[in-house]
Amino acid sequence: MSQRSSAAIAIAVLLVVAGCGGTGPESATPTADARTVDSTTGSTDSSNETLADAGFPDGFSRTEIDISAARRLSVSYLRTEPVSGVALERFRPGAYADYQYAASATRVRFRLDVHNGYADITRRDVYVESGVRHSRNGRNGRASFEATNGSVDETRFRAADSMWAVVSRIITIGEFRATRITEHRGERRLRYTITGVVVRNATDVRGRLIVDDDGVIREAQLLYTQAGDPKRFQYRVTSNSGSDVTPPAWLPAARTDGPDNDSTEPVG
Repeated sequence: MSQRSSAAIAIAVLLVVAGCGGTGPESATPTADARTVDSTTGSTDSSNETLADAGFPDGFSRTEIDISAARRLSVSYLRTEPVSGVALERFRPGAYADYQYAASATRVRFRLDVHNGYADITRRDVYVESGVRHSRNGRNGRASFEATNGSVDETRFRAADSMWAVVSRIITIGEFRATRITEHRGERRLRYTITGVVVRNATDVRGRLIVDDDGVIREAQLLYTQAGDPKRFQYRVTSNSGSDVTPPAWLPAARTDGPDNDSTEPVG
């Protein structure tokens, strides 16, 4: 993380724009509480292990994070393990991107809701099982549904890349240092705390990473203010072992025979 330059900022900004397009679970945009994506839920007990004695996963040390190694390990987890996750971006007033993801060996669901900060709202919700890709596409109060051929693996591949993009922005903009070892349900976690950002004139900077023993980033958070505008990037992923992905309520509409079905939906 020490080899950053102003180019990193430009890349991060471009990625924010790029992150607003993509594939995209129901019970909706993350709720007001979900948007905080706060990790301490149900979780941390102090560990007797100290950082001086700690072993670090591949690509991680007390003061450095290799982004390529972090990506390889975290994306592999998103693509192959039973997981559920949520991420969000708040990059200018009124503009947001909200991600929800749930996947098992036989089903996957990925939702992306985007608002450009002015008038345009797009919603992309995809659910795949048994070789069929069901989708609900919404824009400015209109929705269409369709069912096409699709695979769980391909959808997981694309969804994992979209989810990772949020983490990538956080660890590209922020500088982190390992500060604590905790336990989560008997599993060791490394906690990294933010020490600075490469963004000019940033104030009220807060952030953290939670990394498991396999080098998978389980949580990432970056909040700061620039020119009076609050910026927020947050991400959390958890194991969904023992649970399957719940089909969306709109699935019967997507299964209807014939061309795409249009309907009116509330924008809120």
